[in-house]
Amino acid sequence: MKKGFTLIELIIVVIVIGVLATLAVPQYLKAVERSQIGKAKHNLGIIAQAEKLYRSEKDAYVNAGVGGLHAALGDYVEMKDIDVTNPYWEFSVIEADKETFTAKAERLGGPHEGSLITLDQDGIWTEFKP
Repeated sequence: MKKGFTLIELIIVVIVIGVLATLAVPQYLKAVERSQIGKAKHNLGIIAQAEKLYRSEKDAYVNAGVGGLHAALGDYVEMKDIDVTNPYWEFSVIEADKETFTAKAERLGGPHEGSLITLDQDGIWTEFKP
């Protein structure tokens, strides 16, 4: 008598693995997206902290476009964690004046492209999904 697996047993194993994969992959993708959103919110918090420190010294908030965050706010907090070449998010400060600012993160690609997360001077978060 030969030892080994029959063809039916192998097919059943392949089917079970396929079913488990179809259940696990969407959950994994959701977890990755949640982590990307969490990182974007963390970066917006750093930007907001820098804006408040800038205002305490200069008496106004500053507009910082894409790529200008390090130049405008780099003296106030450590900005190295905010990756301006991030393939998932684009960070900027919009609508800044003497009393208010809005820090914005815009999703650049993937199924949630165009989504926005904003944080204002009062700490109010807003999320927009297209």
